[in-house]
Amino acid sequence: MDSLSEEWVRGASWYLEKALEIVANSPDPVSAADAARRVRPGMGSLDFLYLVVRAAAVRGLNMREVARSVATYLDDAKRRLDVSITKAGCPKRVATVSFSRAVTRFLELKRSCVEVVYLAESRPGAEFAEALRMYSAFTDVVPIPDSAVGAFEYDAAVVGVDGYYLDAVLNKVGTLPLLAAARARGARTVAVFESYKAVPLTSPKPLEVSVELGGRTTAVPIFDKIPPGLFDEFITDYGIFRSLDPADLFHKALEKILNKRPE
Repeated sequence: MDSLSEEWVRGASWYLEKALEIVANSPDPVSAADAARRVRPGMGSLDFLYLVVRAAAVRGLNMREVARSVATYLDDAKRRLDVSITKAGCPKRVATVSFSRAVTRFLELKRSCVEVVYLAESRPGAEFAEALRMYSAFTDVVPIPDSAVGAFEYDAAVVGVDGYYLDAVLNKVGTLPLLAAARARGARTVAVFESYKAVPLTSPKPLEVSVELGGRTTAVPIFDKIPPGLFDEFITDYGIFRSLDPADLFHKALEKILNKRPE
């Protein structure tokens, strides 16, 4: 559990993989999954795992088999997301914030047409250096202050998702002003994510960290809560949508995981 609480760079997919190991080896999988999701409130993949484990326990299923099925689903979702990204349109100029595995895949698969990425830093956050390194492998990356997200011309704001809840989409702090600026400038707003980040729950209060500025210390949430209607497009492993019900996405995933367990 310490590895989850001490990690500040990797995202929702990594958290799910690590939490899955903890749950699979726990004598009380439901309690372990519940404890894991409380490490990073708003990390949808951890809430997803908790709900899957709880449903599996109610059905009396073998938890090690369920864990293997979740791991298989995770890998399949990543591959299916690649298919959807390939089918999606390709903006020449992209703006994004912080680091996301899904955005990395978007830029890699669209490297032939994305000419420049304006990369804003999420503060507080520790992912900027990793984002700059990874995204620069595929296109020209221009680092910009997060206050400048409305000062550049881009065709689309493309972001990942840390959690898609019934009332809000959660992602790195700085995502909300980026999307609002994109809308104001007439750029498209796009979320790219796997279905294991969608859960039929209301969004929790995100974890806060202390930031010192101007001699004062302020508690700042690590996630923005974003109205789903602020997105023009959702690119997922189940296809590309203009609107999306996270509960529907979750239940599709749940049935695949629990009804197609490995022998």
